[in-house]
This record gives sequence, C-alpha cells and structure tokens, in this order.
Amino acid sequence: MPIIKPLRLLSAALLVSLLCGCSGTFMGNDRQLMRPPYPAGEEKNIQEELIKQLGNVTLKYPKSGAYRSAILRTRLTRDNEHEKDDALVFYREKESEPISLAILNRTEKGWRLTATKKSEGGEVDRVMFGDIDNDGVNEIIVGWTMYSTGLNIISAYSFDGSRIMPIEVREFSEAEATNVSVAYTDMQIGDFDNDDCDEIIASYLNLSEVTATAKLIEFHHGVDNSNAMSVTDTAPLDGHVLSYADAKVAKLTDDNIIGVVLDGNKDNSTMITEYVYWDMISGDLKTPFYNEDEKTVTDTVRNLYTTARDIDSDGVMEIPVTSFLPGYDSSSDNPVYLTSWYSVDFEAEGCSFISRKKTVINPADNYSVTWQSSWNDRVTCRIDPNNHILYFYRYRKDKFAFSDEIFRIKVYSTDEWDNALSSANESGSTPVYSVLAKDGDNLYVALFALGQDFVDVKSVASYFNLLQ
Repeated sequence: MPIIKPLRLLSAALLVSLLCGCSGTFMGNDRQLMRPPYPAGEEKNIQEELIKQLGNVTLKYPKSGAYRSAILRTRLTRDNEHEKDDALVFYREKESEPISLAILNRTEKGWRLTATKKSEGGEVDRVMFGDIDNDGVNEIIVGWTMYSTGLNIISAYSFDGSRIMPIEVREFSEAEATNVSVAYTDMQIGDFDNDDCDEIIASYLNLSEVTATAKLIEFHHGVDNSNAMSVTDTAPLDGHVLSYADAKVAKLTDDNIIGVVLDGNKDNSTMITEYVYWDMISGDLKTPFYNEDEKTVTDTVRNLYTTARDIDSDGVMEIPVTSFLPGYDSSSDNPVYLTSWYSVDFEAEGCSFISRKKTVINPADNYSVTWQSSWNDRVTCRIDPNNHILYFYRYRKDKFAFSDEIFRIKVYSTDEWDNALSSANESGSTPVYSVLAKDGDNLYVALFALGQDFVDVKSVASYFNLLQ
C-alpha cells in the first residue's frame, strides 16, 4: 500500500506557505428582556454565568447539522473528569458585532467563563467536533453563513484550557491564484483514511456553474509550525443536484470502508445517492457513481423521496432504486413504486450493486413493507395519504388493477382504533386484523379482506418496518 498521507501533507504544507430571529433567550440594548424558554439544569447555570460576566447577550443557534443548541456541552480539555465538563456557547453582544464563541468549564464552585473569541462569520450554519490532530481532545469546526456572499465557509478552533485559537482552513483557488476560505454546501467529519485523525469531507454545489465538488480537508502543521487545515484532494460530484436532502457518515461496504452518503434532489421528482470516500489503495478521494463522460450520476436515480439507509440492519448502507408497480407508468397520477435496495462492492474496474431487499414505502406515514417474491407481477398497491392508508391488491392484467383488495394498512390514533374496534364488535362485524406497530399515540393496523387467502395474516407483521 503506498504511503499517501505524507505526500498529501507535504503538498498541504506548501499550500500554507503561500499564506504570509429571536434566536436567544436574552436580548441586549433597548430590547425587552425575554426569558422564556429558559434553560433548565446545567444549561441554566451556564447561561447565568455567561450573563454575569458579559451582561445581556443574544444567544445564537446553529441552523443545521446535529447540534442545534446555542449551548453545547462537550469535552474540549484533557483535565475534565466527565465528557460534558466543557460548554461551547454562541452569542452576540450587539447586532452590529459579529457572533462570538465562549467556552466555560465546570469547576467545584460551578461553571466558569474561561475564554471568548469573536468570529469572522455571519450566522452559525452548523457545528461539529472532532479530534483533527490526534491530541486526544476535540477541536471545534464551525460552518458560517457569510452575509456578504451568502456562501457557507468553514472555520476551525482549538482550545488549550485558557484560549480559543483559530485554525486556518483554506484551499487554493486557480481563478484567484491564492488561498481562499473553503466554501461548502454540506460537510461531515470522521476518520476517513484510518490514521486516527478526523478529517472533513465537504461537498459544494456551484449552482451558477452547474458543477459540484467533494473536498477532503486535513489538519497539518504549516512551514512556520502554525496549525492549519487544507483541502488535500477533490473529486467531482453531480452538478445537476439542486440541494442535499440528507448527508451522513456511514459504513459503505462489507469490508468497512467509511465515507459520506449524499442524497441529492435533482428536481421535484428525482433523487440520487452519491458516495464519497478515501481510497486507501490508490490514495485518492473517490466518488464512484459519478459518470465522467456524462458529467452526472445515473446508477442511483429514483423517483421516490426516500434516502439511503441501512434497511436490513446489517451495519452497511443500502441505496434505494425505484421501479413502477404493476398498473402504473410514467403517465400515472400518484404512482406507487417498488423500491429495490442495493449495497455496493467497490472493485478495481468500478463498483457492483448487490440486491438486498425490496420494499413498498409509504412516505406520508414513514414506513415500509417488505416485498415478497411471490408478489411479483401479482400484487400492486395504492396510497391514500389523506386517510393514511396503504392498500394491497391482487393484480391481473385483464382486470381493473385496484379492485381485488387483499389487505390495507391504516394509521389510527389509539382512541380512533379503540372506537373503531368497539363499533365493529357492537355491529357483529369484527374485522380480521393485526396491530403491526405502535409509535407514540399512533397504531399501525393491517386490516384483511374477508375470505382472502393470498397472504398469511400472522406473517404481515414481520414485513412491516417503521423508517427512522
């Protein structure tokens, strides 16, 4: 296996050598003091310490990502005893000033404001934490939405116990012949090259140029021993994607390749999935589904709004691909699709898709039903989203497709189901049914047509899955 990391870091070091709403709880200035909603527990104590030291400030909340609170408890120092003994807070003292970061540490006497730093950003888009330099503690990765350009850019910060120190995050721009801030549409963090350091994989949609790029961003020491992060490799993505519906770090293959899964919206009715990963053998960032000749992704196109997921709970991501159920075609109103789920195997000459499972998905009520091979060309479905019903019918080419019902799945509230069952019992027409799942106050109930013998009533519960 070639030694890739030092070569990437050498090029990164050379790059750095060229570098010579009411979103808060309290409002300052002339604004009215706004208390509800007031944090409880430790968050309340953190906020009170912040106000004690800085006065009335406006708390700022990340707009996207996994962390949506203005007060984030995590571990940023080695000497704390517990995982959440540090707190990161985003706030603004005045509307004319940039957002600031504050770090508080928990002591025997309570929370103590330890460090603050003004940012260069506009609004907080998202926050991530990762050990990018393998020192045993997390660094802070912040995505800022810039007022001047509307772009999201990446910043990074370390904390030494008393100071918040910026870490440069840059990439070389051929157009500007200099190093610039790294723009992104989505970014994820993880140890993608198995070197015990976390890296960032950022994805950037340039809608005006109809291009998209995946970027690998790594930490390194610059020529003057300053800390920095730089884009060390890129790979093309489908530029016809308009937005990302979902993005996550996941295991992509059975042989433990970790990467980023991007589900993209191409128009109102078409989605694709893209994978981004670091190839340990070739030493390249890869986007295996991108077709270089056509400048797009075709292998994972689908017409149903559903995202890639581990559909069979084997720890490996699966990709959905759709086809029409019997009785539907491209001219049909509100067609229902059969969704085939595939895992992927990366090979020297490309990648192969391995069929794992087939389902019918009811996106309105967020569940799937595993398709049985005995149903092929013999069963079709219809969805009534207003009444929360998914119908299953026997399909015969010589008959109307939706006349011979086998069973239906209906979502009831607990009270609705109790009332429906009580009324049926009183009328002497107790239905043949199976309660498939309960989620909060919702019951998912299969109701079977009288006299049907096409499906086993007891088996349908094993076909049903709520989507997470």
